Amino acid sequence: MATKKFRGVYAFNATPLKDGGDTIDMDGLRDLAEFVVENGVHGLVVFGSTGSNGSFTSAERLGAAKAAVEQVNGRVPVLSGIGSITTKETIELAKAMEGDSGVDGLLVVPITYWPLTEDEVLRHYERVAGATNLPIVLYNNPWTTGIDMLPPLVNRLNDIDNIVAIKESTSNLTRISEIKRLTKGTMTIFSGWESLTLESFVAGAEGWFCGMTNVAPRECVELFDLAVEKKDLAKAQELFDRIFPLCEFMCQKSHVRCAHAALEILGRPVGPPRPPIAELGPEDKAELKRLMEECGLLAAYAQAAE
Repeated sequence: MATKKFRGVYAFNATPLKDGGDTIDMDGLRDLAEFVVENGVHGLVVFGSTGSNGSFTSAERLGAAKAAVEQVNGRVPVLSGIGSITTKETIELAKAMEGDSGVDGLLVVPITYWPLTEDEVLRHYERVAGATNLPIVLYNNPWTTGIDMLPPLVNRLNDIDNIVAIKESTSNLTRISEIKRLTKGTMTIFSGWESLTLESFVAGAEGWFCGMTNVAPRECVELFDLAVEKKDLAKAQELFDRIFPLCEFMCQKSHVRCAHAALEILGRPVGPPRPPIAELGPEDKAELKRLMEECGLLAAYAQAAE
């Protein structure tokens, strides 16, 4: 069974689109993958929430994962989100990813219309994990799924051999301490709430599944290095204070919309999100640009491009 350790800043890439959002732009996908890897991220995720997980067919996700793996070419781990509406579809996609895509792991968020019981969630993950040898990362995001995997359930899920980590996106910092305690530190915890990232690192998170990397990959990696690797909280706080307003704006307006808009502002357009998700309105886009200017990202990006 899988034992791979995932740790650090993992870019939650937007999914580049064309034809009004109807078609994945594979060239754009490769370009964005190259951008974040060149800027030092420790891993890459296609079809996280910022990549509009749940908005694409299995065939689209498999094709995009293959393209990302080919572009990254082993430099960092590549994970793919495979959250699907049924266990059957999730299993089929897990098998296809393992057999055909070359990804290093799977990010699995439970997606259903009806809220699941804890036993239903457990059975879902047991069946998906049993269908693949790839490492699996749990994704607890009750704001989008309506399902909150509480620490005691996470501890039960930790008994499944190839479940290796969790992205914890409830904005409740006590979850990190409780999951660490219950799992005796055997489960890697990733921060999943941008505006609480520094606090999550202090509480014990060992990584960040990060939509901000679409905007500021170097700064995100530097924050991890300062807070987690060097334990220099004073410098980490200084950096986080600078990018915090942008983190908070992305949380408020949604990572999908902000990532697509921010990449356009940077001169790396990836098209609009897939409908029914719409682009940021003019006022929000102007505010996003102001925040990017205020924290020095536009000037730094322009300098790096020279």
